[in-house]
Amino acid sequence: MALAQAVLTTSYATQYTSSGDSAITTMHLCNTSAGAINVDICIVPSGGTASDSTIAYKTLNIAATDTYIIDTEKTVLGNGDFIAAKDDTGSVTVMTISYVSI
Repeated sequence: MALAQAVLTTSYATQYTSSGDSAITTMHLCNTSAGAINVDICIVPSGGTASDSTIAYKTLNIAATDTYIIDTEKTVLGNGDFIAAKDDTGSVTVMTISYVSI
């Protein structure tokens, strides 16, 4: 398994791009701020763009200093597919993606 980790901004930014086929095993979203935040996450096919047409989680509310974990279902990505995310505050959400090549 491997990890991809970054701090979210207020604009969609690619957090992970699949090289070959891969499976996302977990995503952790940690709100490091003293206030609640909202996060949007897109799962985008290769060649696509992060937008409401590729949204997987919209306005996911995370309480102050809390962590939201997505681990119930695995997400399989093909070559070039990617995950993009943003929050409504910027510089307060740490996103960690655990993945494995398949």
